[in-house]
Amino acid sequence: MKKNIYRTVAVALLTTLVWACGITLDPTPLCGCSPVPSLSDIMVGKWNFVGYVKEDSLVIEKELVKTSTAKFPVDLEIARSNTAQNANDLTINGKSAVNTYNGSMTLATSTSWRDWTGLASGSLGQTKMAGSPTEMAFELKYFNSLLASEQVKIEDGMNLLLRIKIPNDEMLFVRKR
Repeated sequence: MKKNIYRTVAVALLTTLVWACGITLDPTPLCGCSPVPSLSDIMVGKWNFVGYVKEDSLVIEKELVKTSTAKFPVDLEIARSNTAQNANDLTINGKSAVNTYNGSMTLATSTSWRDWTGLASGSLGQTKMAGSPTEMAFELKYFNSLLASEQVKIEDGMNLLLRIKIPNDEMLFVRKR
C-alpha cells in the first residue's frame, strides 16, 4: 500500500515537472515554431564569393554585403555527402575564375551556427585550364584559402565566414544566393 502511494506521488511529481518545464519528446519547440536549424543545415546550398575580410575589421563585412569585392565570379555549392553517415560531412564544388573544383569538408559540430565552429577541409580537386596570370593568381589564393580554412561561422543567416589558418588574419566571405 505504501509503495503504491509513493509510486503515485512520484509519477504525479514527475508529470508536474515535465509539464512545468515544457519537456517533450517532440523536437518541435513549445512555441510551435520550427526547430532551430543546425550549422550544416544552413551551410547546405549555393553561395557566392564576396571577398576577403580582415579578422580585425569585421565592420567591413557589413559593407561587403552590399557590394562584392571579388575580381572574378566564384560559385560555391555545399551539399551533404551522399556516402557519409555523419551529417557534418559536406561536399563542396563550384567554379572559380577559370577552373571548376570539388572537395569535402567536415564540421566539428553542427549544433550552433552563431559561434565559430571547427572545420576540417578534405582534399580539393580542380580542372587544369589556364587563364591570365591575374586570374590564376586569384584562383590559387582562393583554392589555398578553402584548403586552409579551419573555422566557420554564419552571420545573419546569409553570410558565411571561413577563418583561414594562421599566419593569415583573413577570412573568406561568401553570401547565400
